[in-house]
Amino acid sequence: MSEEIYNNEASQDEVSAELDAMVCDLIDDMLNSLADGEDLGVVLIAEDANSNRYQACFTEDGPEACLEGAQHFIEANAAGIQSDHVGPLDRYAIAYTGGVELDCEFQDAVIVSFYQRGMSMGYSAYVLYEGAGMGEDFRWCDPEPAGEEPALL
Repeated sequence: MSEEIYNNEASQDEVSAELDAMVCDLIDDMLNSLADGEDLGVVLIAEDANSNRYQACFTEDGPEACLEGAQHFIEANAAGIQSDHVGPLDRYAIAYTGGVELDCEFQDAVIVSFYQRGMSMGYSAYVLYEGAGMGEDFRWCDPEPAGEEPALL
């Protein structure tokens, strides 16, 4: 019986194909913009259960205020975004550029947090990069897990 409960909890936190695709799209957008020397600010993507998508960039304030604005937007619009024909939100991802401390040194990274209804918590990951604005010489690493986060939905 306890094994069955464990398996149900594990499957609850598996990343669905839809959430994976949405997070990959967001990371790709961020990396392509950085390669071109653009900073998109804090970017969020939210989708309903039918994969209707809403995307927004928060750039008007400082990084912390923009991140808080994106998080508040998800919480405030959990019931859906009628103006964009998006039903009740099923999943979201929020990404921004920042720094990650590795081996006592800060490195540039795209940081992304994500969640889908049914998961017990949200998660985050980071993608290290260097050479922003250098086009073809821009380099990045594979995403790495960064930990758990409270869900906004």
